[in-house]
Amino acid sequence: MNKNDKTIYALYCRKSTEDSSRQILSLDSQETEMLKLAESLGLNIVHTFRESKSAKKPDNRPEFSELVNMIKRGEITGILCWKIDRLSRNPIDSATIQWLLQQNELTIIQTMERQYLPGDNALLFNVESGMANQYILDLSKNVKRGIRAKLEKGGWPNLAPIGYFNKDSSLVVDRERAPYIKKAFDLYASGKYGVKEISDILFQEGFRSRAGNKYHKSKIHKILKESFYCGLMVKDGNSYLGNHEPIISKELFDNAQEIFTEKAHVKHQTIPFAFRGILKCAKCGCQLTATKKKGRLVYYYCTNGKGGCDEHKAYIKEEALSKELVRVFDSLVFDDKIVDLVYRAKLEEGKASSSYLQECALSLQSRLQGIDERKKALLDAYLDKIVSADDYRAKNEALANDSVIVNKDLQALKDKKSDQELVTLERVKNFFLEPKQRRKEFLKLSADKQRSVLISLLWNAEIENKKIANISFKQPFDVLSKIENKDDFNSVRRGGDSNPGYAVTRITG
Repeated sequence: MNKNDKTIYALYCRKSTEDSSRQILSLDSQETEMLKLAESLGLNIVHTFRESKSAKKPDNRPEFSELVNMIKRGEITGILCWKIDRLSRNPIDSATIQWLLQQNELTIIQTMERQYLPGDNALLFNVESGMANQYILDLSKNVKRGIRAKLEKGGWPNLAPIGYFNKDSSLVVDRERAPYIKKAFDLYASGKYGVKEISDILFQEGFRSRAGNKYHKSKIHKILKESFYCGLMVKDGNSYLGNHEPIISKELFDNAQEIFTEKAHVKHQTIPFAFRGILKCAKCGCQLTATKKKGRLVYYYCTNGKGGCDEHKAYIKEEALSKELVRVFDSLVFDDKIVDLVYRAKLEEGKASSSYLQECALSLQSRLQGIDERKKALLDAYLDKIVSADDYRAKNEALANDSVIVNKDLQALKDKKSDQELVTLERVKNFFLEPKQRRKEFLKLSADKQRSVLISLLWNAEIENKKIANISFKQPFDVLSKIENKDDFNSVRRGGDSNPGYAVTRITG
C-alpha cells in the first residue's frame, strides 16, 4: 500500500460478550495486532473504537453507531478491523457498511486478510457478510437446541437459584440456605404470614445473600412462585422434570400457590376490622361489614347489597361476635379419650391404610394414559391434515406440559407412600386434639389474632339473628366437622368419611 495514502482510518475492535469463550483474540490483542499492521502499511489512524457487544442485533453497539456517524460526516474514510465479521453479524448493519462503500463515503475496509473497496464486486461482500449473519443464526439455534436437550434430560442450563449451587454441570443443594427456603414456603402456606413478614422473620433467623444483605419482599415473593424448588423446571412456557434434589414437596408448593390465589381476591381494607371478609349474611348471602360507633365500639351488620334484607338492621358488637364465633370449634372438638383409643388401635395395626393413595396413583396413571392417547390422536389428525402445523405444535406442547406435571405428582405420591406411615399417626392424633386447645385460648386472644385462627379454619361463617347459622370449613377441617358422633370410637376411627385418606393426606403434607 502507498505510504502517502491520505485515507483517514478508524481502528474498530469488537469482542462479543455472548461468545467470549469462543473469541480467539481479546480487545487488547486485536488492537495490538492491527496497530502493527497499520504501521507496516503506513495507515493514518485517527480514532480507535473498542466495543464489548454482540453484533447479532442492530442498534446494539454505541461505538459502531458513532463510527458510522463519523464516516457520514467525512471525518473517517477508512476502517481497519480484524475481520469483516467484527463490523457486523446482522443484515442491517452489513447493508449500512456496504452502502457507505458504494457511495464512496467509505473508501476502504482493511482487514488482516484483505481489502474491501467501493469498486469490488458487491456479491463477494454480500457472501462474506451473509456467512457472518448465518453464523449467528446457526449459533442461536444450536444454543437453544442444547438448552432444550439439557432441560429434557433434567439438567438446568442457567445459574442455580437461591438454595442451590452450580457444581460440575449439575446442581447441589445449598445446605445453609435450603432450610430457609423450606421455612418460607411453610410459613406462607399456613396462611398466617404475609411475604414481608416472612422476609423479616427469615432475616432475623439469619437468612442472608452471599453479600450479607437481606432478601426483601420482592425476592421472597419470587422464591415462593418458583416451582423449581419442588423439582419442576419451567423454561419458555414449557415444564420439565428436574433431576436436582427438591427442597420442598409438590404439595407444599401447590398449597402456597393456593394462598396466592386466595389473597389476590381479598379486598384490602382501609380500616382493619378483624372479622370483615369472613362473615356472610345467611339470608341474602351478602358480606357483613363493620363500623365504629361512639369512637371505639365496633359493630358488624349485613351490607344489604341485594336490597330487601332486614338483617342489616341487626348490629352485632365485636365482643359479642367473638363469643359467638367460639361455636366454630363445636364441630371440630373430640373427646381426648376417644382420640387416644383410636390412636392406639391404629398403632397396633402396624400401618395406616394406603387405599386412598393407591386410588390416587391409579387415577394419575389413567390420566397419563389419556394424555398419551390424545397425543397419538393429535398426531394422526396432523398427518391427515385435519389440524394445522401451528395448532399441532401448540396442543402437543400443552399435552407435554400436562404429562410432566402428572409424572411429578406421581413421583410425589410414591415418595409419600414410602415415608408417610412413619409420621402419619402422631400428626393425625395432634390434629384431632388441636381444635380443643384452640377453643380454650380463643377468647383470650386479641380480635386480630382471633381472625388469624378463623382464617386458618374456615372459608366463611354465615350469620342470622346474630347467631352462626352455617360454617364453611377449609380442608381438612371440613372432614372433621362432618363426623357427626364425635364420642363414638368407630365413627372417629373411620374419619366420618367414605374416603378418610383425604384428611390424612392434607394433614401430613
